[in-house]
Amino acid sequence: MPSGFRLDTDGWTKEFEECKQLAQETLQLIQERNLRHPNGGPEASRLSAAARKKLGTLGVSTDRLLRWLDSPDASSLSEAECNRRRDLLYDLRNRREQMQLAIKRNQGQAERDALFGGASGSSGHLPPRETEATAQLDTRGLLGLQQQVMRQQDEELEAMEKTVASTKHIALAIGEEVDLQTRLLDDLADDVEVSHSRLRAATARVRQLLKSSNNWRLGACVFLLIVTLVAVVLLTTKLARLFH
Repeated sequence: MPSGFRLDTDGWTKEFEECKQLAQETLQLIQERNLRHPNGGPEASRLSAAARKKLGTLGVSTDRLLRWLDSPDASSLSEAECNRRRDLLYDLRNRREQMQLAIKRNQGQAERDALFGGASGSSGHLPPRETEATAQLDTRGLLGLQQQVMRQQDEELEAMEKTVASTKHIALAIGEEVDLQTRLLDDLADDVEVSHSRLRAATARVRQLLKSSNNWRLGACVFLLIVTLVAVVLLTTKLARLFH
């Protein structure tokens, strides 16, 4: 293609046709690489490099043609004709961008498969599926995303570990408190049993004294003793209920 900036209407049309032919050749290179070398390799890299080179030339040429439409040299064209030609160039630019994305995505497919565990397909598993978060990333971006996810998982595991340790300390404290309360209740039960035994013994003695003596003073003392013992038993039972 001519490298100078000076063009006329016929020169613009000729160069535009050459741009369309260049775009078609680039598309053929990409299709050949995808069909014949889907798993990559040296030949696939060569075809990708050739396609990128043609896309670079195509970008320079379309920019040149757009600048001509904005220059005084295009004054011989009507506004409608200029707009029509701009639309053709914009369409060609969009095709170029799509082909650039096709080269970029397919070039890193082997690395993507390895990163997402693509080798697992040989063991009978379905190949991994990309998400919206990974569709627009290249290999370096995918590695960065994977590292970020791993850091987040590590932080979540550390937080979980702290929670488990805190729960463990609380459980140990509750267990110790339960053991202490159990021992206190056992001691209280023993004290109540001892008090009941003493009460039964004192009652037996009082009955024996009542049978052996008719002295009213002795009877009054015995009565007071029984009342005192009953009060002691009631107080002990009340304390036992409070501890329970």
